[in-house]
Amino acid sequence: MKIEVRNGKVVLDGYVNAVERFSKPLIDSSGKFIERVMPGVFKRALERTDDVPILLDHEDDKKLASTKDGTAKLYEDNIGLRAIVETEDATVIEKAKKGLLRGWSFRMICNKQDRIPKDNGITERTIRDLDLLEVSVIDDKKIPAYNGTSIEMRDNESKLIECRFEEFQTDTKEPKKTDFSTMTASQKRELLSVELRKNIRDSYLEDYDNNCIYANIESERTTYKIPYSIVNGEVSFDMTKKVKVVRGGYQEVREVPMQQANNSVEKINNNTYYERLKKLREEN
Repeated sequence: MKIEVRNGKVVLDGYVNAVERFSKPLIDSSGKFIERVMPGVFKRALERTDDVPILLDHEDDKKLASTKDGTAKLYEDNIGLRAIVETEDATVIEKAKKGLLRGWSFRMICNKQDRIPKDNGITERTIRDLDLLEVSVIDDKKIPAYNGTSIEMRDNESKLIECRFEEFQTDTKEPKKTDFSTMTASQKRELLSVELRKNIRDSYLEDYDNNCIYANIESERTTYKIPYSIVNGEVSFDMTKKVKVVRGGYQEVREVPMQQANNSVEKINNNTYYERLKKLREEN
C-alpha cells in the first residue's frame, strides 16, 4: 500500500483484493472455509455499475471519494482489484501521517460460487461473480477489522452482504521540499520543465534564469517569458505576467495597436472631369 500526502490531499494506492489467491481461513454459518475470487470477476462487477463509493470504515456518512466523480479509480489487473483514491478528508490525512490507516475492505453480494469440501474440514470457496457495493479505507478505530456477513433489503429482496478486509503495511510519504540551490543545472531544467507541463500541457521549456522561464506554447507557436518562484519547496508560475519574446536574446515583443485604415475614397467631380477632357481634345 502506497500512501502519499501532498498539497492538502492524501493519495492511497494499493490492492483491495488479489484474484485467484486463497484467503486465510474464514468462518460462516456452514463452518470454516477459504476463498478466492477468479480473474475477471471484479472487472465485470465494475462494468455493471456507474459508481462505487469509497467510504471510511463502511460508514455511509463518511464518503471519501467515488469512481463517478473521478476522485477514485478502481480497476482489475493481473494482480487483483486495484484502488487509487484521492481525498481531502482531514481525518484521513492526519491518520495517514501517523500511520493509523490499517487496510482496505469491500462489501459485495456473491452471485455465483463453487464450494468444494476438503478432507481437513475446510471448504474451498471460489467466487465466480459478484456485485461490488463499496470499498472502504479502514483506520485504527475499526477494531477488530472483520470479515463478516449481514442481511440487507435491496430491490425489495433480502440480500446476503459480505465484507472482506485486507490489511496493508503503510508506506507513508510526504514529498521532500525542493532545494533549488543544491541542484545542478540539468536538475533545475528538469524540475522546471515538469512543473511547466503540469500547468500547460502543450508546452516545452526553452531556457530559464533565476527569475523567469522561457517557454514555447506549441498551440500558439509563441515563446513566452514567464516569472516563477519557489516557496516552501513548491514551484509556481505567474501566468498573469507572461510576455511574448523573440528567440535569439528573448527580447520582449511590444504590442503596437493597429491604426484604423482610412477606407474613404475621394468622390469624382464629373463637371471637372468633362472640362479637362474637353481641354485635352482642343489641344490635340
